Amino acid sequence: MSLKNRTLFERACRNRRYESLYRRLGQPGGLEWAEMLRRRGDFYSMGEHCYIDPHAQIEDRVLIRLGNNVRIATCTMLGHDGSVNMINRAYGLKLDNVGKIDIRDNVYIGYGSIILPGVTIGPNAIVSAGSVVRSDVAEGDIVAGIPAKRVGRLEISVAMLKAKNQKFPWRELIEKRDAEYDAEMEPELMRMRVAYFYGENPEGSKESLAARRGSCFGGTYRLVSSFRLETLVLDDRRAISRDPAPLKAEPTDRFGELG
Repeated sequence: MSLKNRTLFERACRNRRYESLYRRLGQPGGLEWAEMLRRRGDFYSMGEHCYIDPHAQIEDRVLIRLGNNVRIATCTMLGHDGSVNMINRAYGLKLDNVGKIDIRDNVYIGYGSIILPGVTIGPNAIVSAGSVVRSDVAEGDIVAGIPAKRVGRLEISVAMLKAKNQKFPWRELIEKRDAEYDAEMEPELMRMRVAYFYGENPEGSKESLAARRGSCFGGTYRLVSSFRLETLVLDDRRAISRDPAPLKAEPTDRFGELG
């Protein structure tokens, strides 16, 4: 971590007023952002090895408990229902409507999902991209939709993922990687992935896609999950797209972007 980022990190740990400055100038990854929130004590509690996208909208953090290995993409979490204020004025009442969000060990919250108050998720569960969770997610479940409903089981998805990975030519590189992301290895990984899915570069260039477009936003991945029933994908298609326009989200069973 650079001196600038270390300074911003320490200030954000001490005072929430520096949070937006740290996000904008420091451009932290999800691991760094989660550690800042943990050290500042924003949540009721937080376990180890958590990842929180810096752009996730997480309200009422003191009502949220995170277990170990919880990974949160750009999503929304609400510990309250603001409509109670309208109800109170309309009916002359004084009511409250809040609830905890209890996220157990080994849970992934996908891109664009909304977690409403009063739910428990996991352990060992996945909330697919774009889901609205308004009731508990059972252990081992994969949920998707509005409202979120069970579409699969994690152990089956893991078995399918392991089998599919054995076919990938870049499998040896993934096994050699010491961390989730390796900047030196990424260009070669991307070149092999593009060649595997599309054959030769359509422009005939030997230059890798990662080198042309930049290595996936400098190595900071936005986590997205898409499902076709039992199939899990971590994807950021906008990062690897040649078209700068936003891509339409579609369910997919590709595993090429898991690295």
